[in-house]
Formats: sequence, structure tokens, C-alpha cells
Amino acid sequence: MTCPSCNQTASSFLRSAFSLQGVSFSKSIQGYFKCQNCATLLRVTSFGKLFWLFFVSTAIVLALFVLLVPRILSIFGAGATEVIWIILVFFTVFVLQFGTWKFGHAERVDTDTTSTTNAST
Repeated sequence: MTCPSCNQTASSFLRSAFSLQGVSFSKSIQGYFKCQNCATLLRVTSFGKLFWLFFVSTAIVLALFVLLVPRILSIFGAGATEVIWIILVFFTVFVLQFGTWKFGHAERVDTDTTSTTNAST
């Protein structure tokens, strides 16, 4: 995603996946982060259509796996089925994290607005 202030990449994939991106944990959960170039406070406001395509396709794959567990168990056994499930879950987390980073839309947050919002709550 691109920073609206400096028009550069707001965050790298690794920074997005493995750090709080310059904000507190509670702010990070709410979608806030700081641009890695200009340190502007940003917030993820929406996602592009491809993110939802990623989301739906991974949900369909997981649902198919759950529906086919008895057949997969009889073919591969419990150990291999467990490994396949773990791989699918990690793949799903990766796809959703990548989709969030690549297809998220960020907007600049006015610091006065966030401080008054936090004071009123």
C-alpha cells in the first residue's frame, strides 16, 4: 500500500507481518501504523477486490478440506492429514497477511482527531 503523504511504499511485507509498525499493540489491532519513510500515522480503511478474492478462495479451500477429512484420513492417515491441515492453515494466514499488505488502502490520520477520540472514550 502507498502512503498518501509521501507516495512511497508505506510498509514492507516483512514489516507488516512481523512488527507493530511503530504504534502500540492496541492501535495496531485497530489498523493504525506509521509509514516507514515519513513516519506519518496511517490507518487501513478498506481492501481492494483481490483481497476479497484471496479471502474467499482460501475459505473455500479450507471448507473443502473439512468436508473431505474422512476421505483424506482413509487415504493418507491421521499424521499426514494433520500435516496437510497445518500447512493449509499457515498458507491461509500467509495469504491473508499478504492480501492485507498488498491490497489494503491507507489514509492519513490527523493526530488531533485520534487524541480527542481517545480522550472521549
